[in-house]
Amino acid sequence: MQKEVRALSELISVAGKNTAVSFSGGKDSLVVLDLAVRAGIKQAVFVDTTIEFEETLRYISIIENFYDIDFTIVRAPIDFFSLVELIGFPSRRFRWCCEVFKFAPLSHYSRQREIEYFVTGLRRDEHFRRQNYQVADSNPLVIAKQFNPIINWTAQDVWNYISKYNLPINPLYKRFKRIGCWCCPFSTDEDWRILQEFYPEKMSQLKKTLLNYSQQLGIQDVHRFVHGFGWTKWASPIERVTGGLFSPCTVEDKNQIDLIFSANNEEQIQRILKILPILADDFFTIGEKLRVTLDKHLTKKLGILVEKAINCIGCGACTSTCEEGALYLRDSSICVDESICTHCLRCLNTRLLRGACVARNYSAKRVCLIKK
Repeated sequence: MQKEVRALSELISVAGKNTAVSFSGGKDSLVVLDLAVRAGIKQAVFVDTTIEFEETLRYISIIENFYDIDFTIVRAPIDFFSLVELIGFPSRRFRWCCEVFKFAPLSHYSRQREIEYFVTGLRRDEHFRRQNYQVADSNPLVIAKQFNPIINWTAQDVWNYISKYNLPINPLYKRFKRIGCWCCPFSTDEDWRILQEFYPEKMSQLKKTLLNYSQQLGIQDVHRFVHGFGWTKWASPIERVTGGLFSPCTVEDKNQIDLIFSANNEEQIQRILKILPILADDFFTIGEKLRVTLDKHLTKKLGILVEKAINCIGCGACTSTCEEGALYLRDSSICVDESICTHCLRCLNTRLLRGACVARNYSAKRVCLIKK
């Protein structure tokens, strides 16, 4: 009871601001949604990762009608299996899926709705990595602040609350202990067994795609990789493909550097030009060559920008790093709106988003530059 009163009080403190509940379809987000509605918060968002169970999608409609609130469903610009074809499967070692399918769509939603706080159902006892989380926190890849009112609750606290108020739970709890994406690399052996028994068509789709993937990688023990779920712990060997050549020129200003980039084709140049204004305004092109003059301390950032542009697969993950909303996708490549870009360089921060680009960091086949 004390935890409930405290959580409700904390939610009331942000209810007057533009606050939305980030609803996952699980028991924890159900509790925070109920608390949030009691506190006066009337909007919620669900991120469809494109690998959700049909039961969860139907459950969203039930919850929307149950609470009669403004419920929005958001998605990434590409579906899960299409992205897998481009960069391979995520795994416990190569976990790129959250950046693409959760954080970026949430950031777009928060920017469009001018959301200040996202209420989440995060709890510390779910994972050791959450031990340092606070009630008021932040995610560097989500523009809105994060509010975790049940961060100190236990799983039993959650179930007690659901029972107390007779809340409608996701029907998937009849089979699974944890609700989420149906082909998550963190699924347990029991999860896979249940999936095989009750959702054979999904397991068939997964194994078929994994078989093709294992052939591309030249996996020798295919049975262990596919049927033994070896892919969940896999890290693909990296094939680096030459993307062009950088060579310096001489300039009079010692604080600047003049570089010539020789690309493999004009398409690469056009991709680079779409985001080059993030760093420089002094440049010109001739066919497959780009000449750019910029401050010396930005040389490394230029390399990141060029590789980011050439490797782009249109997943949209990096757009979440721009607080101004200057980054956008067009024809499956990243672009920048010069009129609102502040040149903060967050989109080129390799710590904020590993490699500053999902494909640049996780793809088994990556385009890299040569520096002369």
